[in-house]
Amino acid sequence: MQKLAILTLVVALAASKFVDTHTTLAQIDANPFGNVVLSAIKAHIQAQTPANEVNMLLNGVAAGLQQDQNDHDHAFELDTTTNNRIVEDLEKEILYHQNQISSNTQLRDDTIEALAVSEEDIRVTIQDIATNEQTYAREEATRNQQHETFVAKVAAIDDVIDAIDDAAKLIQHLSLGASFVQVKSKYETIHKRLTDNTSHSQLLQPVVAALTELATHGVNQKALTKIAQLLSEIRQQLVQEKAAKTDVEERQAAHWAEFSAHLSNEHTRLVERKAQLEVQIQEQKDTIEDAQSWIEFHTLELENSEERLAGQQAWYAVQSEIYETQTAERAAQNEIVDRLQEHISEKLSTTAQFISKRN
Repeated sequence: MQKLAILTLVVALAASKFVDTHTTLAQIDANPFGNVVLSAIKAHIQAQTPANEVNMLLNGVAAGLQQDQNDHDHAFELDTTTNNRIVEDLEKEILYHQNQISSNTQLRDDTIEALAVSEEDIRVTIQDIATNEQTYAREEATRNQQHETFVAKVAAIDDVIDAIDDAAKLIQHLSLGASFVQVKSKYETIHKRLTDNTSHSQLLQPVVAALTELATHGVNQKALTKIAQLLSEIRQQLVQEKAAKTDVEERQAAHWAEFSAHLSNEHTRLVERKAQLEVQIQEQKDTIEDAQSWIEFHTLELENSEERLAGQQAWYAVQSEIYETQTAERAAQNEIVDRLQEHISEKLSTTAQFISKRN
């Protein structure tokens, strides 16, 4: 509104060259600044001051206006420089916080994806550990069962071999002339052992039959030789069977040693992998939490910087408005001084008459 009034005054004064002196002076007198200047001129006229002193007064006023404008220009230039520097700094701050929000958001989102992969990895690893332990337990039980079976079968073979050896000794005694009566007790014991055996009943059946026939039909050298040969053959078969089972046992034991070592090494690797993943998952969770904290921090700082920038821009807009208004005011005041100087130089009597008549 004030700027509009000043503009109106300037336009009026600019057009005053086309109107009469009284109208121009009336327009000047209606302006507060013009009123003050006319009052000062009136005082000089009433004191009958020479016209050149009135011009000196107006020149002083014009010089003062120019100095005020120079000071105002300088102050506004400083305000502008300061404002530009502050705005530039704030814009850099805003860009920095925006970049930090963006980078931390990307870091958080990437880490969330990586965390999902790590959690799936540890789930699979835990499952693999359980499978490894189950396999070890199952295979160990199988191996233990194999060994127990081997021990039992070898013990059974050894028991039969012992019985065969006892029978061979018995046959030897009979061959050397001992009577059946002398070895009968031993015979019955051996016969019962061989008859009661269930692990090799089919293998022992011929020798059991031969010994039974020996007790029934009496001792003769031919029968003893046959039984001795039969016992030797059976013993050889038992030794071979024991050797075969021992070979199988040793191969099974070697296989288990190798396989159990593999399972143990794999278990160690999986447990270490699980521990690494646990550390990795915790680090990823910490990273996500830290990134979120930084996002929140820089968001607040961004809002603060944006508010400060808006405040600075609002302040500068006010300063610019003040500067433009006061500059326009001084332009109008300079126009008033110029017109008064013109009237005093060219239309002194008319001007003096107008000033003398005003209140």
